[in-house]
Amino acid sequence: MNRYRAIFDLLKIIFLGLCPSCLKDSIFNNIVILKKECPNCSEDFSKYNLGDADNFFVILIVGIIIMCGLILTEINYKPSLYTHIIIWIPATIILSIIFTRPIKSFFLYIGYELRRNQKDI
Repeated sequence: MNRYRAIFDLLKIIFLGLCPSCLKDSIFNNIVILKKECPNCSEDFSKYNLGDADNFFVILIVGIIIMCGLILTEINYKPSLYTHIIIWIPATIILSIIFTRPIKSFFLYIGYELRRNQKDI
């Protein structure tokens, strides 16, 4: 039962953007900007160096989705170039915003767990 609780907590952290330490407050100021620290437990998020890992995976996932959609649309419907522009540029922006939060939360959680496990050793 403990295993299912850990998976449920992980999903809550990822999709709701909760603090990995206290599971209470959001780690985001705006849509995708991380806070400096948790207002509830004072966990300092600036010590977790996420680098560009989250951006790489957002670009990878969104690129695969957009290219599959673009190719399937072109093969099945053959729309004009302007139709592709009207469909795929906003879709790319919207999907990038949607995927950035959970991926950034996931990498922050990984950094938190690695740091916590290093303290235990």
